[in-house]
Amino acid sequence: MLRSILAIIASYVVMFIFLFAAFTGCYFALGAEGAFQTDSYEVSTVWIVLTLVVCIVAGVIGGFLCAAISKSKKTCQIFAFIVFFLGLLACIPAMKRSPDAPNVRAGEVSNLEAMGLAVSPMWLHLLTPVVSAAGALLGARLKGR
Repeated sequence: MLRSILAIIASYVVMFIFLFAAFTGCYFALGAEGAFQTDSYEVSTVWIVLTLVVCIVAGVIGGFLCAAISKSKKTCQIFAFIVFFLGLLACIPAMKRSPDAPNVRAGEVSNLEAMGLAVSPMWLHLLTPVVSAAGALLGARLKGR
Protein backbone atom coordinates (compact mmCIF):
# COMPACT_ATOMS: atom_id res chain seq x y z
CA MET A 1 0.00 0.00 0.00
CA LEU A 2 2.78 2.43 0.93
CA ARG A 3 4.55 1.59 -2.32
CA SER A 4 1.41 2.50 -4.28
CA ILE A 5 0.97 5.80 -2.47
CA LEU A 6 4.63 6.71 -3.01
CA ALA A 7 4.35 5.73 -6.69
CA ILE A 8 1.36 8.02 -7.19
CA ILE A 9 2.95 10.96 -5.37
CA ALA A 10 6.33 10.60 -7.08
CA SER A 11 4.71 10.21 -10.50
CA TYR A 12 2.53 13.28 -10.04
CA VAL A 13 5.47 15.38 -8.84
CA VAL A 14 7.56 14.29 -11.85
CA MET A 15 4.64 15.09 -14.17
CA PHE A 16 4.26 18.54 -12.60
CA ILE A 17 7.97 19.31 -12.94
CA PHE A 18 7.98 18.08 -16.55
CA LEU A 19 4.91 20.16 -17.42
CA PHE A 20 6.36 23.31 -15.87
CA ALA A 21 9.73 22.85 -17.58
CA ALA A 22 8.20 21.93 -20.95
CA PHE A 23 5.76 24.83 -21.02
CA THR A 24 8.47 27.25 -19.89
CA GLY A 25 10.77 25.97 -22.63
CA CYS A 26 8.02 26.17 -25.24
CA TYR A 27 7.21 29.73 -24.21
CA PHE A 28 10.84 30.82 -24.40
CA ALA A 29 11.21 29.11 -27.78
CA LEU A 30 8.06 30.65 -29.26
CA GLY A 31 8.00 33.97 -27.45
CA ALA A 32 4.83 35.94 -26.92
CA GLU A 33 4.26 36.33 -30.65
CA GLY A 34 4.31 32.56 -31.21
CA ALA A 35 2.38 31.59 -28.11
CA PHE A 36 -0.41 34.12 -28.55
CA GLN A 37 -2.49 35.44 -31.38
CA THR A 38 -1.53 38.90 -32.61
CA ASP A 39 -2.03 41.63 -29.97
CA SER A 40 -4.09 39.25 -27.83
CA TYR A 41 -3.77 36.88 -24.89
CA GLU A 42 -5.66 34.20 -26.81
CA VAL A 43 -3.32 31.27 -27.36
CA SER A 44 -2.20 30.42 -30.88
CA THR A 45 -2.95 27.22 -32.74
CA VAL A 46 0.72 26.24 -32.37
CA TRP A 47 0.40 26.64 -28.59
CA ILE A 48 -2.76 24.50 -28.54
CA VAL A 49 -1.00 21.70 -30.43
CA LEU A 50 2.05 21.95 -28.14
CA THR A 51 -0.23 21.84 -25.10
CA LEU A 52 -1.80 18.58 -26.23
CA VAL A 53 1.57 17.03 -27.11
CA VAL A 54 3.18 18.11 -23.82
CA CYS A 55 0.19 16.82 -21.81
CA ILE A 56 0.24 13.39 -23.41
CA VAL A 57 4.03 13.11 -23.02
CA ALA A 58 3.75 14.16 -19.35
CA GLY A 59 1.04 11.55 -18.85
CA VAL A 60 3.14 8.84 -20.46
CA ILE A 61 6.13 9.74 -18.26
CA GLY A 62 3.96 9.76 -15.14
CA GLY A 63 2.22 6.49 -16.00
CA PHE A 64 5.50 4.78 -16.85
CA LEU A 65 7.06 5.91 -13.58
CA CYS A 66 3.99 4.88 -11.59
CA ALA A 67 4.08 1.40 -13.14
CA ALA A 68 7.82 1.10 -12.54
CA ILE A 69 7.52 2.01 -8.86
CA SER A 70 4.23 0.37 -7.93
CA LYS A 71 4.34 -2.69 -10.19
CA SER A 72 0.53 -2.62 -10.00
CA LYS A 73 -1.96 -2.11 -12.81
CA LYS A 74 -4.63 -1.00 -10.32
CA THR A 75 -2.36 1.70 -8.88
CA CYS A 76 -1.73 3.03 -12.38
CA GLN A 77 -5.47 3.20 -13.02
CA ILE A 78 -5.95 5.12 -9.77
CA PHE A 79 -3.08 7.40 -10.78
CA ALA A 80 -4.75 8.10 -14.15
CA PHE A 81 -8.01 8.94 -12.35
CA ILE A 82 -6.16 11.30 -9.99
CA VAL A 83 -4.47 13.00 -12.97
CA PHE A 84 -7.88 13.41 -14.62
CA PHE A 85 -9.61 14.67 -11.47
CA LEU A 86 -6.88 17.13 -10.46
CA GLY A 87 -6.69 18.31 -14.08
CA LEU A 88 -10.40 19.12 -13.99
CA LEU A 89 -9.99 20.94 -10.67
CA ALA A 90 -7.18 23.00 -12.17
CA CYS A 91 -9.53 24.07 -14.97
CA ILE A 92 -12.08 25.66 -12.66
CA PRO A 93 -10.32 29.04 -12.20
CA ALA A 94 -9.79 29.37 -15.96
CA MET A 95 -13.39 28.43 -16.66
CA LYS A 96 -14.64 31.02 -14.13
CA ARG A 97 -12.58 33.79 -15.76
CA SER A 98 -14.80 36.52 -17.12
CA PRO A 99 -15.04 36.59 -20.92
CA ASP A 100 -15.08 40.39 -20.64
CA ALA A 101 -11.61 40.48 -19.05
CA PRO A 102 -9.07 42.62 -20.92
CA ASN A 103 -7.58 40.57 -23.71
CA VAL A 104 -5.34 43.11 -25.47
CA ARG A 105 -1.63 42.37 -25.35
CA ALA A 106 1.06 44.92 -26.03
CA GLY A 107 4.70 43.90 -26.37
CA GLU A 108 6.62 41.13 -24.65
CA VAL A 109 5.11 39.32 -21.69
CA SER A 110 7.05 37.40 -19.03
CA ASN A 111 6.45 33.68 -18.58
CA LEU A 112 4.58 34.20 -15.29
CA GLU A 113 2.41 36.97 -16.75
CA ALA A 114 1.64 34.77 -19.75
CA MET A 115 0.51 31.91 -17.48
CA GLY A 116 -1.85 34.22 -15.63
CA LEU A 117 -3.28 36.09 -18.60
CA ALA A 118 -3.44 33.40 -21.30
CA VAL A 119 -6.90 32.72 -22.70
CA SER A 120 -7.39 29.18 -23.98
CA PRO A 121 -10.53 27.81 -25.61
CA MET A 122 -12.92 26.19 -23.14
CA TRP A 123 -12.70 22.85 -24.95
CA LEU A 124 -8.93 22.78 -24.39
CA HIS A 125 -9.41 23.15 -20.63
CA LEU A 126 -11.67 20.12 -20.67
CA LEU A 127 -9.57 18.07 -23.09
CA THR A 128 -6.18 18.36 -21.37
CA PRO A 129 -7.15 16.28 -18.30
CA VAL A 130 -8.49 13.57 -20.60
CA VAL A 131 -5.32 13.60 -22.71
CA SER A 132 -3.08 13.54 -19.63
CA ALA A 133 -4.98 10.64 -18.05
CA ALA A 134 -4.93 8.71 -21.33
CA GLY A 135 -1.18 9.33 -21.50
CA ALA A 136 -0.81 7.98 -17.96
CA LEU A 137 -2.62 4.77 -18.92
CA LEU A 138 -0.51 4.48 -22.06
CA GLY A 139 2.72 5.00 -20.10
CA ALA A 140 1.69 2.32 -17.59
CA ARG A 141 0.91 -0.04 -20.44
CA LEU A 142 4.29 0.64 -22.07
CA LYS A 143 6.04 -0.26 -18.81
CA GLY A 144 3.95 -3.38 -18.46
CA ARG A 145 5.32 -4.85 -21.69
